[in-house]
Amino acid sequence: MRNTSAFVLVLLATLVAPLPIGTSWLSARVDDREKYVETVSPLADDPDVRRLLSDAAARAATDALQQHIPVGLPPQLAEWAREAADMVVEGPGFQEFWDQANADVHAEVKGLVDDPEARAEGYVTVDASPLLGQVLLSLEERGIPVGLLPDVPLNIPVVPESELIEVSDQYRAADTASRWLPVVWGGLVVLAVLVAAGWRGRVRTLGFALLGVALAAGVVLMAVDPLAEFAADQAGVGQEELVGMMLDVVLTSLSSYAKGFLVSAPIGLILVAVTMWPRRRRDSFKPHTEDPLAA
Repeated sequence: MRNTSAFVLVLLATLVAPLPIGTSWLSARVDDREKYVETVSPLADDPDVRRLLSDAAARAATDALQQHIPVGLPPQLAEWAREAADMVVEGPGFQEFWDQANADVHAEVKGLVDDPEARAEGYVTVDASPLLGQVLLSLEERGIPVGLLPDVPLNIPVVPESELIEVSDQYRAADTASRWLPVVWGGLVVLAVLVAAGWRGRVRTLGFALLGVALAAGVVLMAVDPLAEFAADQAGVGQEELVGMMLDVVLTSLSSYAKGFLVSAPIGLILVAVTMWPRRRRDSFKPHTEDPLAA
């Protein structure tokens, strides 16, 4: 009966385990601004990210000049803008721009999901205005009258604010759960170990609990790709490729985080195997003595 109760508690702990893995990752890698920027920072070296931002900066520069200075622009304008944008994204300052832009995106997103009274006003955007400014300066060196332009911002939409506000309640709930779900899991395991009969039962129970953690990590790993696809589809603001790459690298960090819990599998197997070791009969330890009356 005691071992049955322990098994039920371990089963409950296993069912709960994916939640603390996911919510603790959310708190450690997404909620923290520095960790988030650290996660997406390598994308600055991705050729596709540079191409997308170069395209946006070149197109914005060309459109602004054609709109505000429609006469006297050279036919090579688009080509020059493209060359200037490529130089900007390949330059040494691009990494700093990318990190700061993502820190700003993180602050904007956190401001929306943390505030129960937040109102949607448009999109969360990557502020690429510094890139556009450098492109325009390069064009000015070619004789383009950039000084005639008003201030021209370049904000690349990432996700509608309304969608973040819709999930803000769930986000705050997950953030709160990240603090107590590990305690719930630990409490179930401790209770199961205490309920189990004998030292073998307790060790075996702990081993099965650790195997349950590995199983939960596997469930989280299988959920990463569908989550990334769903989140990218929800963005749907014309920058699906950029959003998809950002989500992919963020959720890849969830994969790495979950893989760390797989180490519990061999430990759990060892503990279970120890309890399967055959017991020695007590009679084998008794010294053999002859009955003196038998002589």
